Amino acid sequence: MSLTEKIATKIGSNAKIFLNINEEQEQIIVYGAINLFQMLFAILWVIIAGLLFGVFYEALIFSISASILRKYSGGVHASSPSRCVIIGTFSAALAGILINNIFYSINSITVAVISGVIIIFAFITVFRNAPVDSIKKPIKNIETRKQFKRKSIFVIFIFSFIMIILFMLNEKFSELYYIKLIESIGVGVLWQTITLTKNGINFLNKVDYAVKYIIEGMGTSVTPKTK
Repeated sequence: MSLTEKIATKIGSNAKIFLNINEEQEQIIVYGAINLFQMLFAILWVIIAGLLFGVFYEALIFSISASILRKYSGGVHASSPSRCVIIGTFSAALAGILINNIFYSINSITVAVISGVIIIFAFITVFRNAPVDSIKKPIKNIETRKQFKRKSIFVIFIFSFIMIILFMLNEKFSELYYIKLIESIGVGVLWQTITLTKNGINFLNKVDYAVKYIIEGMGTSVTPKTK
């Protein structure tokens, strides 16, 4: 059990005592606490990577958008929290670089069409698959699963509303950063939605294995051989 899981479990245990809640409610608190801690730690590293590559705002908005949706929709998990942070940080930095250097040149009409397709895809995928929970912390209660699905759909509605407002502001003021914000939110939602699909899960499992292989290889290379 990782440090994050230990802290979340402790919070759940204390909440059960002080709030006089049942085990199901305790597990919901633990599940939420784990996601919250992992999200905050991951965002810290995204900030560092964003500053290093000069894509602070793009990477941060991407990461926050994906993390908020992930809080309720779940998604494929890396085999360890550290690898989850590595993959998340790399994804955010890469998304920021693409948005800052390539996607920004796309005209607003094309951005609107692509964003619409992303939102529709997100609604369909979340409705079919969410929540995709952790093997270690499965959500067994049917009503709880429905609750997470409803919240996931609501989050997408909120993102859709924000993107529409940003489009309206862009049409009025024609400022580039409105388009970048729209793209950052859209790509973040798309990335998180992909992690709910079978192909996305298979792909990220392979990425996780590759990262694990690299880390273990680096650890082996720096470990002195004993005679």
